[in-house]
Amino acid sequence: MKPLRRTAFAAARVVSTRAASVAVAIGTILGIGAASAADIPPRLHAKAPATGADTHSWTGLYVGGNVGVLWGRGSDFTNFFDPGSAEQFPELLNNPETKVFRNAAVMGGFHAGFNWQMAQWVFGVEADFDWTDRKIELCREPFAISSACRDDGVGFLAFRERTEWLASARGRLGYAWDRVMIYGTGGAAWGKINTSIDVNCLEAGCGLSIVQLNATANFSDTKVGWVAGAGAEAMLTANWIVRMEYLHYDLGQLTKELNLRVDPAFPQDVTWSRSFRYNAVRIGLSYKLDGPKY
Repeated sequence: MKPLRRTAFAAARVVSTRAASVAVAIGTILGIGAASAADIPPRLHAKAPATGADTHSWTGLYVGGNVGVLWGRGSDFTNFFDPGSAEQFPELLNNPETKVFRNAAVMGGFHAGFNWQMAQWVFGVEADFDWTDRKIELCREPFAISSACRDDGVGFLAFRERTEWLASARGRLGYAWDRVMIYGTGGAAWGKINTSIDVNCLEAGCGLSIVQLNATANFSDTKVGWVAGAGAEAMLTANWIVRMEYLHYDLGQLTKELNLRVDPAFPQDVTWSRSFRYNAVRIGLSYKLDGPKY
């Protein structure tokens, strides 16, 4: 039995020695593999996809204020009609005169609207109201033989106009690149126009009439027309939006008349016709009431 025990013990030692060798080899291989993995350059590692990227929605209700410059260029047509002169001086029956004007004024007010965003397209509606003080003042003589703004014996005529406010209701179509949007806009426009015509004939009457008078007619009109333009907006935050835009207003034409019926022999009339076309550049700041938080 002793030889058998020795043989079994020897076999066990061989198996144990070989198992230890295999374990050492496996550990060495694993250590080399881990070291090799640690030596791989960072650029070979796959980059995890970004998550939680910011998105900026233009959809929502907004209110804001704006300030800018309003200017215009046009022509005024005036006429002094003196039918009493038709028999002896037919050339003085009508005395038309056209003057070209240019002027500018500050404007400022508020706006409100709502946007709907579909992909990168933004559809909206907006209304605004701006106060301004755009004025026109001019003088002319009844006849070409006298001086403007001075009574040389036949009187003079003074015309004054003031645009008090402008308002509009417009549609908007924009294209957005995340926080920036460009847009076109157009719709209906309204304007309050105050007009006065003054006839000063205190020296020796108006035109061929010898009746001295000083008459003034005042008018107030709300004109309706159209407006169109374009602009750009940028989100400063999820709620605050800054803008800059150009608008062109066309309120059509207006004619006013002052009838002078003091002298039955000379029933004179003064008329004033002009168009109302304005250009405006405005900057504004809006607050979007339900902007996303990011």
